[in-house]
Amino acid sequence: MEEIDASSIPDTPLDHDEILDGATGGVVEGGLEYLAFYKSFRDVLKAPAPKRWGIFFIKKRCIALAADMAFSTGESFADCLDTLTAFLYTHELYHYRFDAHCLQMGATGGLPVYRPYRRLFANRPMDEWHEESIANFYGLKAIQPSAKFSYPQPICDYLWDLVANSPGAYAGGIDKQQRPQKEHMAQQASAAFGNAGPSVWQELVKSTIRTGLGLSKPRESKLSSYLHLDNCPVYWIDWVRGGRSILAPHVASVSEINNDFIKRYLAGVQDHHRDHSFYRIDNGEKVKLPNPHRADLTNREFHNIIGKAGLTSPQFYKERERTSVWRKGVPRSPVLPPRFPSKGGGS
Repeated sequence: MEEIDASSIPDTPLDHDEILDGATGGVVEGGLEYLAFYKSFRDVLKAPAPKRWGIFFIKKRCIALAADMAFSTGESFADCLDTLTAFLYTHELYHYRFDAHCLQMGATGGLPVYRPYRRLFANRPMDEWHEESIANFYGLKAIQPSAKFSYPQPICDYLWDLVANSPGAYAGGIDKQQRPQKEHMAQQASAAFGNAGPSVWQELVKSTIRTGLGLSKPRESKLSSYLHLDNCPVYWIDWVRGGRSILAPHVASVSEINNDFIKRYLAGVQDHHRDHSFYRIDNGEKVKLPNPHRADLTNREFHNIIGKAGLTSPQFYKERERTSVWRKGVPRSPVLPPRFPSKGGGS
């Protein structure tokens, strides 16, 4: 895996609110492309990373999400990053596989598929991005235990939860039966070029999507050798400003957690005050408010608080979005029990 020189990447501004969304929140709001993306060989001269194509992992965001996974699961950071990378790689590899098949169909059949399909895809609501559902399905399938290798189950459960709480069609990746999603994708791809070709061409496109895009070596014989899976390049990529990454998200602001999440969403009331304020939340748990003089939370504080509230990290950000940052439908209902036994002391 090659690391891209930051000087080759545009210095795009970042909204301050995005910094406080957390890496998990970025996925829950925008999908897996918040962490990694596939850039077609058709767009090799375009930004980001001109003159390169392939699968790009956004380094700081992947590291931030792996850290969240480690705090949430108790597994090692190395195992979390390893499993996340395998999941993301397989997700993006599905996008490459479709691109490769489209190139071969276009070369042999004379009609373009990929660009018309991507234009149609981009203009549809996220609920209709069926390709993302299928890609997530393959990503989750890649990390399931096998005879050759087994990833820690708590990490697999975390990623399943992340997909389940993802937006639009991304969440469909948890469905064990992807036939409906493949059928929808097939209809989109064949409709993208309208009546430009004979019906047999449309049926070829549909059948290819339904049966010919599996991520396995036996499928390789259907493609020219230069389109095989192993030929898709992989990179780490980052955006920097003044030598500092602008893509390293914090989990949330202290102000939001203290004033909105605990006091509004969890109906928290002050229990007592020593060096810090302690609040009793709706399920009876006692939480310590983070220091209000700091701008953002630590991972440890964040996971302690949401764990006592009975939420996983993906669920926290999904609720954050549903309630318009803890303004609608609060206090919450139903009340959830804590995710782990209380140790007392409220710390």
